[in-house]
Amino acid sequence: MMRWVILAALLYCAPALAAPAEGWISHPGAAAVSGPIVLHFRRVLDLAKVPKALPVTVTADNRFILFVNGRHIATGPSTGTLAHWRTESIDLAPYLKPGRNVVAAAVWDFVRRATNGPPPAAGALPPQIAPIAQQSAGLGFRLMGKGVATGDGGWRVKIDAGHSAANGRAQVPRGRYYVASAPEVIDAAKADWNWTGAVEGSGWVDAVPVPEAANRTLVADPLPQQSFVPAAPGVVVRSDLAGDFPKHTLTVPANTHAHILLRREAMISGYPELTVSGGAGATIKLTYSEALYDTELKKADRDLVEGRQALGIFDTFMPDGARRSFMPLWWRTWRYAELDIQTGAAPLILESLHVHESGYPFQQVARFISNDAQLNKIWQVGWRTALIDAHETYMDSAYWEQLQYTGDTRLQMLISYAVTGDPRLARQAIEAFAESNTEGGLEQGAYPSRSNNVIATFSLAWVGMLSDWSMEQPDTSLIVRNLPRMRTILKWFKPWRTANGLLGKNPQWNFIDWAGPKGNNRDTFPAYGADGGSCLMTVSWLGALRQGAALEAAYGDRGEATADTARADEARAAIRAHCWDKARGLFADTSDLKPLSQHMNILAVLYDVATPEEATAILDRITVPGHGIDAPDDLYTATYYFAWYLVRAFEHAGHADRYPALLQTWRDLLALHYTTWPESRGETRSDTHAWSAHPTADLLGLVAGIRPAAPGYARLRVAPNLGDLTSLDAAAATPKGKVSVHYTIKGESLTAEIDRPPALPGEFVWKGQSHLLTSTHIRFVLPR
Repeated sequence: MMRWVILAALLYCAPALAAPAEGWISHPGAAAVSGPIVLHFRRVLDLAKVPKALPVTVTADNRFILFVNGRHIATGPSTGTLAHWRTESIDLAPYLKPGRNVVAAAVWDFVRRATNGPPPAAGALPPQIAPIAQQSAGLGFRLMGKGVATGDGGWRVKIDAGHSAANGRAQVPRGRYYVASAPEVIDAAKADWNWTGAVEGSGWVDAVPVPEAANRTLVADPLPQQSFVPAAPGVVVRSDLAGDFPKHTLTVPANTHAHILLRREAMISGYPELTVSGGAGATIKLTYSEALYDTELKKADRDLVEGRQALGIFDTFMPDGARRSFMPLWWRTWRYAELDIQTGAAPLILESLHVHESGYPFQQVARFISNDAQLNKIWQVGWRTALIDAHETYMDSAYWEQLQYTGDTRLQMLISYAVTGDPRLARQAIEAFAESNTEGGLEQGAYPSRSNNVIATFSLAWVGMLSDWSMEQPDTSLIVRNLPRMRTILKWFKPWRTANGLLGKNPQWNFIDWAGPKGNNRDTFPAYGADGGSCLMTVSWLGALRQGAALEAAYGDRGEATADTARADEARAAIRAHCWDKARGLFADTSDLKPLSQHMNILAVLYDVATPEEATAILDRITVPGHGIDAPDDLYTATYYFAWYLVRAFEHAGHADRYPALLQTWRDLLALHYTTWPESRGETRSDTHAWSAHPTADLLGLVAGIRPAAPGYARLRVAPNLGDLTSLDAAAATPKGKVSVHYTIKGESLTAEIDRPPALPGEFVWKGQSHLLTSTHIRFVLPR
C-alpha cells in the first residue's frame, strides 16, 4: 500500500564507539568513500583434503553474497533489525576441493548518506538508495569458522570501483512513492572480473578490524536461504532490431540506439543476468516494469503493448569490449523488461539473458482444481502474488516498497498456512512487529524499517495475527511470550475515549482502508463527529479487545480477559447508542450519522455489535447483487484488501455460501490479464500486492471448506460452499499434514471424498448436517 510518510526521521545509526568485537572487518579506506559502496573480500584456503564438514556463520552490514571457488552459494543476512541481526549458517565443505580454494564475498552498504554532509532538514526527503526496510549500524563483514574466520587474519579486501547505486524514486513514473531496492550501475571497465578466482589481481589490501556497534546484536537466522532457480526470461514483443533475442544471440550495430521489449507470461521476482561481448563504450539500460503505460501514464489491459512504454527503475550496464555477464546485487520484480541500448564505435553482441527466480522457498502443498476455469485462475494468480511478495519478510509490494506492513502481512500469513503449512515467515513477522515499540506502546506500521511510520490501527491488526495463529498453529509459546506486548497495545487506546464512550482522534495515522472522499485521504477516513468520536475506530478497538480477551482466557491472565471484555462491552454499548442510523438500518461512521461506509458495518457484524437478526439485513444493504464486493453508491466501498473483512463478516453471520458471488470482483480483474493482483481499484500504483490475494486462502477455506475447528488446528472441519461448481479437487496444508477433498455433483447427489492425517480428527458438514470423519479416507454420498 502507498504510504505518505516523511522519511526524514531515519533510524540509521552510525557505528558505535565500542571496543573491536571478534570478527568484523572492512576496507581501511571505506570511511573516506561517500555514498553507496561495494566491497569484495577474499580468503585463500589451502587444503590437503576436503573436510567432511566446514560449518561457518556469516553476516554483513548491509548485505553479502558468498562465493566458494567462484560459485554463488549464499546470500544474506536476511532482513532483520539491529536488535536481531541475522547470521547465516552454511557448510562450505560441499564446495571445496583439495588444494587451493578461494572463499569470497561481495558486501555492500547502500544505507549510507549520498554525501558526508549533515542529514536532511526536518520534513525533507532524504536521498533514498537502500531499501527502507534495511537497517544498518555501519559497513562490515564477519565470517566465523575453522581456518577461515575473518578475525584470524588472511582476508583481503578491495573496493569495487565498477559498482554503484542510484535513487530509485527518481526513476519511477511521476516520482511515485518508491522505497525498495536501489537501481545499480555496473561499469565493466572499472570492475575486477576475476575477484573470486584463484589468482589475486591488483588493488587488494589486508582487511582491517572494525568496532562492533553496541546496538547490533547477532542472532541465528531462523529462515532458510532464499530460492535461486532458473526461470524463463520472456519473449520479444517489440524491437527496433531484427532477430529473436534471447532465444538467439543478436548483434547491435555500432553507433545505434535500439530498444528491445520483452514480456514474460507472468510477473516474477528474480535476478536478471545479461551476457554480452564487444560493445566497448556502449550503455545498456535494463528497465523493469510491472505493466506498460500510455502517454498519460495510465495502465489498461496488462497484455497491451501498442502505443505503450515500460517505465520504472532501471539498472545500467556499461560493457568494456570483453565477454561480460551483468547481474545486480539485489533481485528485481517485473513482467516487462526493456533493453535500451546505445552503442559507440563498436558493435555489441547480446549473447543471453538468464533469469534466476528468487523468494522465500515455500513448498506448495495445496491445490484448487475445479470445473470453473476462472476460479482456478483466481487461485493461481493469488498464489503467484503471495510468492512474489514473500522473501526474507512478507512484503506489501515486491516492486515499490518491499516492506512488511501489519495489515497486509496478516492476510499473507493465512495464505502461507493454507497453501504450504510453513509458519516460519509468519513467526518472524509476529516477533518483528512485537520488537518495534514507539509512541508509548504502539508498533511501527511496517517493520523492519528505518522510517518512523506509526499506524495505530495496524497495532490492532497485530492482535488479530495472534488470534489467527492461535487457531492455525499448535505452538502456544509464541502467544504466551507476546501477551505482555498485546496488553500494552490494547491499553494504549483507553485514554482516547470521549465522554460518550467512543474513541477520539489520536495523533497517529489511523489507516482503515483506502476509502473516504478521495479514496486515499488519511485526514478524513476514518471520520470523527462533532463530539470528537469515531464509531469506526471504536469498533476496530472493540474487535481487538475481544480477540485479546479470548487469548488471555486461554493462555494468560483471566483478570486481563475480564477487563478486556468489559471494555469491549462498553464500546459496543457506545456504538449502539450513538452510531445506529435507524432510518437506514446501518451503523454510521460517527455519531452525526454520517458518513456511511461498508467498513463500519462489516466490523459491526464481524464483532457482534449488530445482533444476529440485524446482521443479514446489514450485509444485504452494504453489497450490490452481481457486483462482487462493491457497495451502493452512497457508501464508502472497501478495497480488495478490506474485502477480506467483508468475507469474514459474511462467514460470521452464517452466510459463507454467498462467498462465491463476492468473487465476481476478481473475475472482472482477470479480463485485464493481471498475472498478480493489484493494490487498489482503477489506476493502481502496484500490480503485485498480496493483500488482494486472500481468495487463494478462502477458496480453500470456504469453497473447498477446509478449516480448523479448534485452537491449534486440533480438529478439522470440512464444510464446502460449492456454489455452481459441479466438481472440485482441492487440498490444504495443516500442521499435521495435508487434507485433500474431492467433490462431484451429479444430478441430485453430492459425492465427497476426504483424506485427512491420522492425528487430525474432524467432521464433514453439508446442508447443516455434521458427519464424523471416522477414518483417514472416507466417502459420502449425500443429497445435493
